[in-house]
Amino acid sequence: MFNNSEKPFDSSLTGLGNSLTYLDKDPFNPNPTPLGLGQLPPLNTTLDNAGNILATARAVGTLTATRSFSDWVGSTDTNDYYSFSVGTPSNWSLSLTGLSANADVQLLNSSGSVITTSQNGGTTSESIARQLSAGTYYLRVYQSSGNTNYSLSLNATATPVDNAGNTLATARAVGALTATRSFSDWVGSTDTNDYYSFNVGTQSNFSLSLTGLSADADVQLLSSSGGVISGSYNWNSSSESITRQLSAGTYYVRVYQYSGNTNYSLSLNATAVTPADNAGNTLAATRAVGRLTTTQSFSDWVGSADTNDYYSFNVGTQSNFSLSLTGLSANADVQLLNSSGGIVTTSANSGTTSESITRQLSAGTYYVRVYQFSGNTNYSLSLNATAVVPTPTPTPTPTDWYSQNLRDAQIITLARSLAADGNLSRNDMIAIFRDAKDGNVIDANELNDVRTLVTNSTRFTMADSVRVLSNKIANSDVANTRSGIGNLSAGSSGTQMENLIGKWFLGTNRPVTGYTYQYVSGSLFQNGASADDIRQGAVGDCYYVATLASLAQEKPAYIQNMFTDNGDNTFTVRFYNNGVADYVTVDRYLPTSGNSAAYAGWGGGSVTSTSNELWVALAEKAYAQLAESGWSRSSTSNNSYAAIEGGWMDTVIRQVTGLSATSQSVGNMTQAQLINLVNSNQVLTAGFVYGAGYGVVNGHAYTITSYNSTNQTFYLRNPWGSSHANVTWSQLLSLRAIVQWSNT
Repeated sequence: MFNNSEKPFDSSLTGLGNSLTYLDKDPFNPNPTPLGLGQLPPLNTTLDNAGNILATARAVGTLTATRSFSDWVGSTDTNDYYSFSVGTPSNWSLSLTGLSANADVQLLNSSGSVITTSQNGGTTSESIARQLSAGTYYLRVYQSSGNTNYSLSLNATATPVDNAGNTLATARAVGALTATRSFSDWVGSTDTNDYYSFNVGTQSNFSLSLTGLSADADVQLLSSSGGVISGSYNWNSSSESITRQLSAGTYYVRVYQYSGNTNYSLSLNATAVTPADNAGNTLAATRAVGRLTTTQSFSDWVGSADTNDYYSFNVGTQSNFSLSLTGLSANADVQLLNSSGGIVTTSANSGTTSESITRQLSAGTYYVRVYQFSGNTNYSLSLNATAVVPTPTPTPTPTDWYSQNLRDAQIITLARSLAADGNLSRNDMIAIFRDAKDGNVIDANELNDVRTLVTNSTRFTMADSVRVLSNKIANSDVANTRSGIGNLSAGSSGTQMENLIGKWFLGTNRPVTGYTYQYVSGSLFQNGASADDIRQGAVGDCYYVATLASLAQEKPAYIQNMFTDNGDNTFTVRFYNNGVADYVTVDRYLPTSGNSAAYAGWGGGSVTSTSNELWVALAEKAYAQLAESGWSRSSTSNNSYAAIEGGWMDTVIRQVTGLSATSQSVGNMTQAQLINLVNSNQVLTAGFVYGAGYGVVNGHAYTITSYNSTNQTFYLRNPWGSSHANVTWSQLLSLRAIVQWSNT
């Protein structure tokens, strides 16, 4: 540069603030106009090739390959716009590089809205990759901070043609698949699903492979209705495959994008299943082997399309039978069935392990079932039967249930004989128990046998009471220990066995009392059960006998069904423990004072009177015996009349009838509710524990038998048989009666 005198000076621009200093001198104008500092142009402005708004965007045109551009953005040129178009769906990308300051880039649609942005920090390069539909687009390169040159590279390549349909309805029709068919196509963000349809005319082994992946795509085999049969879901660009046996019909293959965009090669193959199905698929269509006397072998196949193969055979005599199932490539199992198709035995090993069955068979017809557990497999089946040669013995070895399940010879013979009518009765079981004490000791075999008979009671149509009482003898009961008799065990004495029989079947283990037991004549019932049969005696069980009185009045059938007359002057008496029947046995020996009843009365008077009615006294005695079993009273009760003193009626309702019951203070009831209960046939009782009055005894139980609407009084029957009371509703409220009744 030069000064006004044409002398050179420092071109560092020092002193440009002098208004007479010039950048250069025009040789054609010796008097140039001086420029002030505010008039100085930029020293290094670059050329701006790209427009600064959408309207002036640099037109790139149709983008079919890579195009590159260089330009600049900064404080005086904050935005550069480019426009381009793609004629078909295309895979598009850009890169923005060579940055010396922070610049970012956006892809915009034809109306200028942002599709996506790359905004890395600092001088980091920017990039965008996108699949675009045909149309016009814009790029915006813009300053984030500072001034920078940049290099912009744009690329677009057309996406592959979509030859496969995108729905089931538009699936590419492959037609009948009898060999290998191959297809190439593409799935990605704009074509997420490709569907192919094919059919197989016969049972076929089908396979597919999906290869050549550059991104993650998966594949599914679908039924004719579009339901998924199987799928292959490997990660990333790993190839996919499916193998399946298919029945004749139409199917679909779905290839779909999991992530990214990728070309693919799809190979489909189907070959008809070659193994013939020689064995029937049901019992009715079974393959008939005939008489099996030696080894016979068969080869066949089971799988998803043939899940069962059946074979029938017969043996003419008792035979040792065996089978083996070998040559498995998948999991198949085998069963031996009887002539009605019931399972005799099964071999069900896991995986491809061979199966086998060995069994001794009686003469008759049998079936073998070979069946798929998982997968498809050929198999080899071998069947063998050889006649059993009986070992000569002086007498044939019995093969009935008794000889197979019992051990003691005498019990086997006796039980077989007694059960010939299909039943083991009370007397039969007493006979078997007594047979077990031969030699005055019960050995392990005899103990096993009586327990086995009880366990199999249903086989002998054994009455429930016989089963329960036999179980108390053969196995255990709390009362056995508490009475001092003890539970039966191997080595028990004959005396212990007889005491257990007496306790449970004969009623000889009577409740403890201070009175004298005497045999009492008469009948269980005289003209049926009645509330007037109740006469409480010297034991404090008013709650019990008052409940019996209500039962006799409202539900006499429960009283009658409570007893079983054994025909030997003993009676089995039923109770309920939480709804489950339990039993004791009582005899005719009752506590007496002189020759009359000490406890519950029997009506006729003297022990020798034939008009005596025994049911109340026997029910009371049975309840006293039951106490020792530990559930009807306290768990420490013994077999005594004292054990049943004091209680409540709702408990007795449940224990005697098995019915549910309700207890309610009269203050929580209405008069109408109580009248309705009186008029029903429900068991209805009242207890008084808050004081006496109006003819009512405190600490006592009554039966509510009727209601007199004229004088509005309730009739309270006293289980003493006398001193009954008629009380009004207000008097019941005053006495704070506790009313207890059966719910039905």
